[in-house]
Amino acid sequence: MARKKKHAEHVNHERWLVSYADFMTLLFAFFVVMFAVSQVDTKKVGRFTESFSKAVGIDMFPEPGSGLMPGGDVPMPAAGGPTPPLPLPPELRDLEVALAKPQARAEAPQGLSVVVRRNELVIRLSENLLFAPGDDALREAPTATIKALARELAPRNVDVRIEGHTDDRPIHNARFPSNWQLSTARATAVVNVLAAAGIAPMRLSAAGYGEFHPVAPNTSDEGRKQNRRVDIVVSVSAPPEAP
Repeated sequence: MARKKKHAEHVNHERWLVSYADFMTLLFAFFVVMFAVSQVDTKKVGRFTESFSKAVGIDMFPEPGSGLMPGGDVPMPAAGGPTPPLPLPPELRDLEVALAKPQARAEAPQGLSVVVRRNELVIRLSENLLFAPGDDALREAPTATIKALARELAPRNVDVRIEGHTDDRPIHNARFPSNWQLSTARATAVVNVLAAAGIAPMRLSAAGYGEFHPVAPNTSDEGRKQNRRVDIVVSVSAPPEAP
């Protein structure tokens, strides 16, 4: 009986296609999941949350101020009510009291105000008080006021950030092509006076915001006047990092 001739086993050189196809399938599934996550149906989520809460007996989204675990209630302000302001740090509270003294108020020029913003103290100076229109050269009288502020700030453990602001009317001259440059130059001018008056330079910083952080609508002369300002923002210095 004749033996059957064995044929050489065929080697498949395309086995990599199986791994490649598996990889592409996983990649496709990943993008489908990402797309599905990005398209959230709030109604379906609400129905799922309600069904799940009934099944397990736990309210997934309790009322504001209550927690999921018993005894985990946290006092929260009522919905729609005003958020209580953060308490000022003692260093800034003392500074606020010092600036409110009769003598300090008598020396302060018209157009200066003190505002509490979050956990910072903002000493607000009107542009009309400090600068001529379209210029960054400080007038003589407000320079003396800024030096007096520096004497009050220098011994305190505070950081001082100077913010320059303008109204929305565009400026374009040989020196300042936009309100960005004008507001930054004015903030820098105030920083220079504070540094020369004794505040450590590492505690000072300057920023120009142009017309993009208004405190009043730019629809009237009075609103624009309020927006043309320099804010001296005082915050408590962070402790130095350990080496």
